Amino acid sequence: MLCQSVAEDITMEIRQILAPSDFSQCSKQAVAYAYGLAQNFGAKLLLLHVVEELPPYIGFIPPAGAAAVLEGLECQARCDLAQLLPKAEDGKVEITCQAVTGTPYFKIIEIARAENADVIVMATHGRTGLRHFIMGSVAERVVRTAPCAVLTIRLPVATDRDGSPAGSVSAAAFRS
Repeated sequence: MLCQSVAEDITMEIRQILAPSDFSQCSKQAVAYAYGLAQNFGAKLLLLHVVEELPPYIGFIPPAGAAAVLEGLECQARCDLAQLLPKAEDGKVEITCQAVTGTPYFKIIEIARAENADVIVMATHGRTGLRHFIMGSVAERVVRTAPCAVLTIRLPVATDRDGSPAGSVSAAAFRS
């Protein structure tokens, strides 16, 4: 009974939506979803791309050159972000595009705080097992540390005729 009365009092006002993108198909769908939410709530939409810093073992680029490369990548990312929502030129939603350099999950959290985001709408690639262990999950880290609500969007997983994920190796492949 207590849960029911508390749930009835909860309302969410969304004024600022942060939508980070890595330009994958899944993140493009998440951006489109964020745009729809922004329309429905009359919210502002901040599109964000985080350019990962160059690893220190790339020794063939001098420091000044590395800075220029990162600056060029940020500039290109801003242009690419602006192209994600061509139909948004109608002016119904105020959209800002931002590209920064750093560790993706950390920068997403930092920008969410700085911009007072009410919700972060982002893609999750659904990695599991060894790929998840090696590559980590930006979405998971954001969900765990975000200062606001996080809505994760995942594309439906394509399946083979036997119901296994498309392109996966089944036990039958190892039989002789």
